[in-house]
Order: sequence, then structure tokens, then C-alpha cells
Amino acid sequence: MLRKIIFTSLIVFIFSNAFSQTIKVIDKKNNESIPFAEIYFPELNKGLISNQDGIFELENPPKRKTEIVISSLGFKTLTTYVDFSVEKNKIFALEESHFKLNEVVISVPRGNLQNENVVSISTRKLTKLKEKSPVTLAEAISNIPGVDQNSTGTGIGKPVIRGLSGSRIVTYTQGIRLENQQWGSEHGLGVGDVGIGGVEVIKGPASLLYGADALGGVLFFNDEKYANNNSVETFAESKFLSNGLASYNNVGFKISKHKFSFNAFGAYNSSADYSIPGNKNVYNTRFDEKNFKASLGYSTDIWVTNLRYSYLVNNFGITEEDSLYTSKTERNFELPFQTIVNNNLSFENTFFIKNSRINLVLGHTSNNRKEFEEHKETPGLNMILRTSTYNLKWYSDTYNNMWSFVAGSQGMYQTNTNKGEEVLIPNATTKDIGAFVMANFKLNNLSMQGGVRVDQRTIDAEKFMDGSSVVFPDFNNNYVGYNYSLGGAYTLEKSTFRLNVSSGFRAPNTTELLANGVHEGSNQYLVGNKDLISENATQIDFEYDYTCQHFHFSINPFVNKINNYIYLDPSNRVVDNTDVYEYKQTDAILYGGEIGFHYHPHYVHWLHISSDFSTVFAEEIDGTPLPLIPQNRLNTTIRAEFKQNRKFSLKNVFVQNTYKFEQNRVGLFETETPSYSLINVGAKFKLASKNLPLQITTGVKNLFDTKYTDHLSRLKPFDIPNQGINFYIGLKVNFDHSI
Repeated sequence: MLRKIIFTSLIVFIFSNAFSQTIKVIDKKNNESIPFAEIYFPELNKGLISNQDGIFELENPPKRKTEIVISSLGFKTLTTYVDFSVEKNKIFALEESHFKLNEVVISVPRGNLQNENVVSISTRKLTKLKEKSPVTLAEAISNIPGVDQNSTGTGIGKPVIRGLSGSRIVTYTQGIRLENQQWGSEHGLGVGDVGIGGVEVIKGPASLLYGADALGGVLFFNDEKYANNNSVETFAESKFLSNGLASYNNVGFKISKHKFSFNAFGAYNSSADYSIPGNKNVYNTRFDEKNFKASLGYSTDIWVTNLRYSYLVNNFGITEEDSLYTSKTERNFELPFQTIVNNNLSFENTFFIKNSRINLVLGHTSNNRKEFEEHKETPGLNMILRTSTYNLKWYSDTYNNMWSFVAGSQGMYQTNTNKGEEVLIPNATTKDIGAFVMANFKLNNLSMQGGVRVDQRTIDAEKFMDGSSVVFPDFNNNYVGYNYSLGGAYTLEKSTFRLNVSSGFRAPNTTELLANGVHEGSNQYLVGNKDLISENATQIDFEYDYTCQHFHFSINPFVNKINNYIYLDPSNRVVDNTDVYEYKQTDAILYGGEIGFHYHPHYVHWLHISSDFSTVFAEEIDGTPLPLIPQNRLNTTIRAEFKQNRKFSLKNVFVQNTYKFEQNRVGLFETETPSYSLINVGAKFKLASKNLPLQITTGVKNLFDTKYTDHLSRLKPFDIPNQGINFYIGLKVNFDHSI
């Protein structure tokens, strides 16, 4: 009897794992099959590729209403819902499109295509952002309209969204909020580019879904997708840049079999001091990076889980005023320099209950920041920031084909501990808790979205004594914020209109409240203000988007009013031979926007012309300009893409011009910045070979070796120009096969 039960159970198990569903993709125009189309399940982070006849064999389909996304080169991306419990042998028809503009947006509640979202979100694949060989991930995303970077040399970059940066930008990676002392501008973003599939940028207050601090916007980094089902994908990539003799090397391995998926990536990057026009090297701008990332996924009909871990080590040299230039090419780190170690662990679970779902993400991050000033072995500054977070969301079913709801809660427990002799900010504990509810409404061409949220932050800092002197007093305070968001989108055949009003809340951070000392990376003596209150922002954002077969145009103006804006004010005092800056508050207003187009001529199918203009004005309520506001920027790119089937073929070639206008609206301690223009050129080649499928990228950045200094360069006070001409060449090998 026991044998029969075991045998019967085994047969049931085998057949349950062998059950499959057929899906076919066709061309809507002529009903012909579309070979090698891609199908993707956002909820599972998993995909498939159709065969030569446009057919997918989907093993163990989820027996519920499920979102799927289907795409193929030359066709519009289709996102829809299918109930596999009742619908069998589905056929999907794709419409022809000459260029792909719509990407699936993961950061919004229901993974819509961009043209279906109420809120305008800029989304870019990392492969596209890396075509121009950026040195850092921050430099890569600074090519997105409305996004810039506050940079130090070449290795350090912090994103700036519409003039706001630092603690006003919330970063999500691995599905969790990243905390890495982001108030400091003298270290990097804290995210390596390995294992990243793309980035989504929300511009302006986004506190409703992402919690306190998202006053200026959100950076949402999407993980690299798992391999297509029942396949293995591997790659190795290496790139060399002439300026700084920089090298970038990374490898990746992805495997997916039935219910299990696994990704692993590794990278090592290194650069010597970068050179400026005239072949002088800027001393101690050298850096290196070690990065490892892995993820494990498992999925069933009712449960999807992902366990993700990343390890990132950055070493950055610190440039000082007394030693600016060198003629040598060195990589060994000399004093002063800093080492930053980031460990990120996240555990994501999605539970399906009929046609609703619950998503729970638990995260823990550790950020260890060390500065070596007098000894290479013993850090003067040694801060350890540990953060534990949870993010819980419930997604409802759709009611009456019109209404859906999202409700959730986020929380954070964070400790900052000093282990070195130098104490920049005190030991402190920060606690966050927040809750929100959002309603979505859709009727024909009209979509609307609205919600409310409440947050509370508690900061508890310890007293710190230096002998008999109190450096940092005891501090304990609560900050409460109430926020809302309301928006709508109306879509016609070729046009989409969006209008959103949203608010944001940011409590002052420990540095702004309690700082008392020299901040070596910024060459400033910072003095905090424990009487600071929370910042509160309200933004009105409008967008008009027009898309036809060969042309795309968009315009996106905004106004962002910030009450109690926190800023650094020069005090005309000097302590320890360093200028003193004090934290103060005022009301401020930021306004501007982005406008751009993409033209793909009908009779010249290989040609793409695109251009975008970004502008932001920021000032106190009395008209005094705010500091560190990016220059107005015009980006224009001419690209040629070729569909060649030769063994060795040219895939694309581009010419890009970046023009930054003069910045003459400057803060009290700033100087004006003249305009400048840069030309970048590049090309991609492909060697089609079964044994060695090779991609080759090559090009030149700053083609004419233009001498310039960006307004947001942290080396601008030293009158140090940005990087000069830079030749690059990269090789990438991909190996994919079924298992």
C-alpha cells in the first residue's frame, strides 16, 4: 500500500512539473509568427524566448491572473494580464514600431509600461547607459534628462535630480532602501553596476511609496533578470580607458531551471590619477572598486521568493589643496584616502491570494566608512552604519475593471557607531515607521491615482566628550510628516497628458543637527543646528507626451516649493585653518523642467536623431539663488543602427554633443561657471561566431580635449578642470545555451 502511495505521488509530482501551456506571438499586421520574441513575468523576475515559430512552451504556468510583458525588436511592447486558470493556448498580436520607447516600469505598484503610468518615470536599461563608457554608475545615469552628478574627480559621483541631492534622494537597490551616509558628497553612490539591469528615476517628491526623505526624487535600480527558463547565460567583459589608464572587468553567470533561478556577478575596476588637458595628472584622484553580487530565486503558484546579497568595496584618494598635480601614473593609495565597504542583504517574498498579493521585503545593510589621514593601517575616521528595514505592501484585485488599491508600511532601525579617534557625527540611533494607502482608478482613456501617508522618525544621539568639553550634546527628538499624492493621465491615440501634485517630508539628519568639526572631504568646518525642523515640499508636475510611428516628443515642466529648506551658510569664521559653515533654514522654490524629441526618418531606417534640454532654477523665497544648482544642459545624439548579418558587422555608431550653459546664478560662497561643449563619439561591432560571440565597443570621450570645469565639480574651488580626452575600447563575450 505504501509503495502505491509513493508511486502515485511521484507520478503526480512528475506530471505537475511537466504541465505546460502554449503561447504564440504573431504580427498584428499580417498574422505571421514572430520568432525569438521575449516574454517576461514582472512578479517572478523571469522570462522566456519564443522559438522560430513564435511559440512559447510555458512550464507550470501560475494558475491565476498574472501580468506578462511581451516584446520584440521592431514591435511595440505589450503588457497585459492573463488568467492561466481559465485561458488556454493564448495568441498575442504585436503592433509594428520603428523604435522602442516604452519600457516596463517596476518601481510603480503594478509594473506598467511608461505610457500607462500616471506619474512620469524615466527608465533606462544599463546597457544603453553604458554605451558611452561612463566611469561610474552616477555618471551613467547623469545622461538622463533632469539628472546630473556632484563629482569629485572621476571615481566619486552623487546623483542630483532637478537640483536636489544627498539626503533628499532615496535610493533603492535589491528591493531595499540603501543607507550609506548619503549626506556626504565626498564618497560614491554606494551601488556597483554589476547585476543591475536598469534604473528608474522618479523626479520630485515621492514619499508616498518610498518613505521619508524622498523629497527630491527616487533612484530605483532594477536587478538583472534571471536567465530564460531552462537555460544558462554567462558573460565576461573588459574595458580599457586611456585617461587614468583605467580598466573595468566584470563577469556574470545566470542559470534558471524549473522553479529555481540563480545569478552571480563579479567586478574589479581600477584607475590611476586622471589627466586634464595639457597632460597633467590630478594627484590622488585614483580609485578602485571590488564588487560581488548574487541572487537566488524560487517560485511556485502561490509564493515567489528572492534572496539577494551584494558586497562592494571602494577605495578613493582625497585631493588636497597643497598637492594638486603630478606627472606620474600611480595606483598605490597615498595619504589621505578613504575605504568604504558596503554589505547589502535582502529577502523578498510575494504571496498570491487569489488575484491579490502581498509583498514583504526584509533588508539589512552595513556601511563602514574609513578615512586614513596619518597612517595607512590605522583610520582616523571609522564609522559603521547598520540599517535594518522592512517594506510591506498589499496589492488588491481590480474591482469593476476600474478600481485597485495598494496599502503598506515601511520601517527602519539604524545605528551609527564611531570606532576611530575622529568623530564627525555622534553615535546615534534612528527609527522610522510609516504607513500609506493608495487608490488607482482607470476608465477608458483616463487613469487617476491618489493616496495619503504618515511617517515618524526618532533620532537619539549620545553625548560625546573631548576631555572636559562637550563636542556633541545629548539629543532626542521626534519628527512627524503627513503627505499626499494626486494625479491623473489622459491618453489619446498619439498623445498623453499627465498632471500630478505631490508632497514630501524630510527630517534633518544627524549631520545637519549636530555636526561639529572639520569635514576633510569637503574642506569645511561644519556646525550643526539642533533647532532645525523638518523640510516639507509640494510639487506640481505636468507632462505632455506625443508619439507616432517615427517621432516622439515630450515636455515636462515642474514647480517644487520647499518649506524650511536646510542649507550651508558661510559664517566668515575660521577654525583649525578651515572655513566654518553653519546649517540654516529658509523657504525655497525650484522650477524648470525637461523637453526632448526622438526622430526616426521613415526613409532612413538606420538613422536616429534625439535631443533633450534640462533646466532648473532654484532660489530662496526672496530671490537669492541657492548653491550647487546644475547648469542648464542640451544633449544631442545622432545614431546610426545597422542590421547586418555578416560574420563581422558594425552594429551602431553615434556622435553626441553635450552643451552646458553658463551658470551665473550662484550662491553666496560660489563662483560663476562658464559654458562648455563636449563631443563624444563611439561605435559597436559584433563578431558572430558560435565559439566566440564577441561584442567590441570603442570611442572617444571629450574628443577635442576641451578644458572645462563643471559647476557641480567638488574640485572647482581648487580650480581643477575635469577630465581631458579619453579613448576607450571594450570587449564582451556572451555564452548562452539551453539545459
